[in-house]
Amino acid sequence: MRFKIVGVLASTLLVPGIAMAEFKYTNVEFSFIDVDFDAGPVSVDGDGYRFSGMYLMNSNAFLHGKWEEHDYGFGIDGTVMEFGAGYRHGLSSTLDLIATASYVNAELGAGGFGSVDDDGLGLGGGVRAQIAPAFQVEALLNYVNMDNGGSDTGVDLLGRYYFNDRYALTVATTFDDNVDTLSLGFRAEF
Repeated sequence: MRFKIVGVLASTLLVPGIAMAEFKYTNVEFSFIDVDFDAGPVSVDGDGYRFSGMYLMNSNAFLHGKWEEHDYGFGIDGTVMEFGAGYRHGLSSTLDLIATASYVNAELGAGGFGSVDDDGLGLGGGVRAQIAPAFQVEALLNYVNMDNGGSDTGVDLLGRYYFNDRYALTVATTFDDNVDTLSLGFRAEF
């Protein structure tokens, strides 16, 4: 599956862009996600969806949030909620540094057997780059410290192909200590 995602990313580089995308931080996005959850004795695969968005408050500071629903089958499901604030610093017209701080809540339920709920704080940082007229990439390092579940470190890699100056197709993957995800989404920027 990951090789298919890499193939899609590579093929989008060969398609000429319609318009030069610019860095916009006010947006909404809907994504379908494939989840591989592996934490000690629990190892399940599932799928789900994600709603996410950002709101640029001034030229550098923004608010961000996301809501994820996962279905692992056998009556097991998960929910992740995250919201926080971030800061962007433009190094050039094609490269931004990004830093975020977040509150994170995660819940894993097993049907009639109850659920496990945990929350914590997250920190993230990375870069956003314009590598072609209609193509942007991001690489982010994230750290989350949960109250009961310990800490988790991960890397987010994503690419966006812009159909025009407002709408984009997003392909992303996340590699964490406990959860790996692949996603395909549609983004609208304002």
